[in-house]
Amino acid sequence: MLRRDPEQPWHPSYWLASLGAGGLSISFFMYLMWLVPHTNFPMPTWQHLEVVLTGHVPLPIGVRPVAILATLLMMLLALLHFVLLVWNFRELSAARTTEAYMKLLGSPNEVQLMTQPLTLAMTVNVCFALGALLVPNLWTIVEYLFPLAILAFSAIGIWSLKLYGRYLSRMLVNGGYRSEEHNHLSPLIAVFTFSMLSVGFAAPAAMSHSQVLAALAGTLSILFLMVTLVTGLLVLISGLQAMLQHGLQPQATPSIWMMVPIMTLLGIEWVRIQHGLSHHFGTSIEQGKLFVVLTAIFMLQLGIMLLGFRVMKLNGYLKAHLHGDQRNPVSFGLICPGVAVFVMGMFWWHLVWVKSGIVTAFSPLYWLGITLLAAIQLLTFAALLRLSNRLLRHKSVVIASMQ
Repeated sequence: MLRRDPEQPWHPSYWLASLGAGGLSISFFMYLMWLVPHTNFPMPTWQHLEVVLTGHVPLPIGVRPVAILATLLMMLLALLHFVLLVWNFRELSAARTTEAYMKLLGSPNEVQLMTQPLTLAMTVNVCFALGALLVPNLWTIVEYLFPLAILAFSAIGIWSLKLYGRYLSRMLVNGGYRSEEHNHLSPLIAVFTFSMLSVGFAAPAAMSHSQVLAALAGTLSILFLMVTLVTGLLVLISGLQAMLQHGLQPQATPSIWMMVPIMTLLGIEWVRIQHGLSHHFGTSIEQGKLFVVLTAIFMLQLGIMLLGFRVMKLNGYLKAHLHGDQRNPVSFGLICPGVAVFVMGMFWWHLVWVKSGIVTAFSPLYWLGITLLAAIQLLTFAALLRLSNRLLRHKSVVIASMQ
């Protein structure tokens, strides 16, 4: 049974637990995306999974057990995502009447409410992947589903813009920004949300056969890309300046990694837009361009992860929150960066190294690369389970009375 510590006020960061589970679910879908053949399809569907399950078509050694295990874990984590989603809605409903929630609305921490549309955007992605993979013949009507996806992302996008607009306009009118209280990068949660919407709109732009629909989705994707870049630039400038002046706020340490998932989403958005342009506007996808862009993103992500890890070793954050006695929902922010490195790593490994022919698919070197990425994924999976057990399975302490 899920139960948070009642002594600790509700915080929007609890939504990151559901977000992390959804992200990990999609990360296991990556094995199917890159290992299971799906010629003439942009992603694997039920008919491709059926081939894996029945074993009617020979596959390279190792692909079938990996694909089956990945499918099971994908479904289990999707289930956890939905359970945590319902739990968060229930907790939010109860929190709305509390003094702590009203105080949150009038503080700079109000931006953390962006975790809600962020998580729901992930829900749309999880539903799309599950539907394509597990519902027979669903892909035959996918062109009718793309408009529904665009409408869903549009509704979430409008909600996110309203939330952020309320927060930003209040800050601009009333002030309240003090650098000594903003020595972290937590406001990047808004940038994370906008980038999730951008990559969501990019899916129909890349996969739809309708030029009008693809152009509309591409336009909305680029709209939220611009919002992401402008907002991200402002947050990074102010946050880095405050951190260099006052040091990083210990409780917000996970925010130092938040640029990592944002870069993964924007990298995938760029790849999807390239595919859409190739399909509808006759532009070619250059292998050299893929190499430069994806390698630059992945190398920068690794640099940020290493810097963040060094900082967490110095201030003891990982030791205190993963193994010690500290319990704070903000620590769920550790999950998405791990997911993001794995997902971008899979794109980088396959599009840069395998597609170019430098690495032969399913060779020993290929499996070595997959194993290294899988190690990051499994560490992230273990961290989600550990944090969920520590923060969402609170047990009341009952002291027996002596008669």
